[in-house]
Parts: sequence; structure tokens; C-alpha cells
Amino acid sequence: MEHQDYPGLYRAADYASAKAQSAYLSSFQWHVFTLVAGAALAINPVPTALYSLINAIVFLIALGISVLIATKRYEKSWYSARAVAESVKTSTWRYMMRAEPFLDAASVGEVNNIFRRLLEGILSSNNQIGDLLGGDDCARDQITQFMRDTRAKPIEERRQLYLSSRIREQRNWYAEKSKYNKKRSTLFFVALVILQLIAVVLILSRIAFPEWKIWPTEVFVVAAGSVTAWMQLKRFQEIGTAYALTAHEIGIIESRITEPDTDELFSEFVRDAENAFSREHTQWIAKVEH
Repeated sequence: MEHQDYPGLYRAADYASAKAQSAYLSSFQWHVFTLVAGAALAINPVPTALYSLINAIVFLIALGISVLIATKRYEKSWYSARAVAESVKTSTWRYMMRAEPFLDAASVGEVNNIFRRLLEGILSSNNQIGDLLGGDDCARDQITQFMRDTRAKPIEERRQLYLSSRIREQRNWYAEKSKYNKKRSTLFFVALVILQLIAVVLILSRIAFPEWKIWPTEVFVVAAGSVTAWMQLKRFQEIGTAYALTAHEIGIIESRITEPDTDELFSEFVRDAENAFSREHTQWIAKVEH
């Protein structure tokens, strides 16, 4: 299933989430950069008024970025838009697979109305991010032709699509993200140890060479603190472990997909699978917010 096959609301929320996430992480990275740069300039090898002014400007920029992060609350926009996107996505799959609450009805129009009301409810519950959901996707279909065609297909064709484009896609995503986060956890831990060791060596060197006037110890201390803050922000180890467990859970779900042999049983299977996906997303929100 391609990105354009999803409802316009999903595409708008997905884009808004990615944009807010990028703004949040970029602002944090720039804040770290200005702090480290300010610490480096504070060594003051050129004790002139202009040099001190430049150093002050760098710290003022860092202060400005701090205020920007606190006032813009990019992370809230990121989480809220992601919640909208995931809610629409799981509802889309339920609709296409004829799963609860989109079971077969007297007419397709009745089911479509249920889906529309659900989208209206999602919008109403998240009207605080309405300004983020603009753009071309506002004019896209909320029930795409692909969704309608898929819903009309026999159970075996729907089962194959759900297996390849939903279950395996989710399982592969969590597995890859688990490996990525574990590698990042190791990488940043090694960087943290190296920065701290350099700081210790510089401190001890001051004792051995007291006549030296310039020591960049503070730069490495600030850099080590920044790496620690980044690790706490990204929570590599914790999220890597959680994603690995989720990939295994989805694997268990996948092993059951051939068992439902009627529309009713397949509907129950999809309901349970989507509930599992939604539960993991809720747990992710709880992890990143605390």
C-alpha cells in the first residue's frame, strides 16, 4: 500500500509529525552546538573586547534557542500529529479489512459514513493542531479508491495485503528501528566515555604543566553533558529493547494470520492486531513524554 492510498488526513498528519519532529531535534542540536561553541570561545585565547562580544553573542543565541524550544513546544506538535496519523492509519486498515467497527452493513454507504464520523471525531479531539494539518492534503480523498477496492476484495486477497503491507511492514520497521537504536546507544556511550576521559586527562595535565594557561577542559565537559542529554532525549537503549519485544509480538500475530477462515474470524484477527499496534504507539507516547 502506497502513501497516496491513505486518507488525506493521514498524509497531512504524517507530514506535520515529521516536520515537527525535525524542528524539535534540529533545535536541540543547534542548542548543543552553540553551548559547545560558547564553551570553546570562553577559553579566551584572544582577550579583546571584540572576542568577548562574539562569545557573548554565541551564548545569547543559545539562550534564544532555549526560549524557542520552550515556547514552540515542537515535541507536543510531533506527538499530537503522530497520534492523529496512527489513529487514521489503524482505522483505514480496519475499514479495508472489514474489521470492527466497519463490519459489513446493509450498504457500503453506511460503512463509509461510520468511517467519516470517526475521522470527524479524531479531528475534533485534536483541534489544537488544526493549523498544522493544512497544505495540499486537505483536498485529498478521505476514502480513497484503493481503500474502496480493497474492501470489496475476497478474504484471501485482503489477507495477503494485510500480511505484506501491514503486519510484515510493521514487524520489519520495529526490527530495523530496534537494531538502529541499539547501535546508536553503543556509539553515543563510547563517545561519552571518550569525552570524559579526555576531560580527566586535561585536568590531570594541569597538575603536571601548571605553567600552561589555556586548557580546553570545559569544552569536553560541556560536550559530554550534551551527549548525555541527547541520550536521555532519544532513549536509545530503552526504545531499542521495547521495539525488539514489539517485533517479536508482531511475529506471533503473523503466525496466526492463516487461521481465520471466515470474514467474521478474520475481522476479529484484524481487530486484535490493530489493538496491539495501537497499544505500542500509546506506550511510545508515554515513554517519550516522561
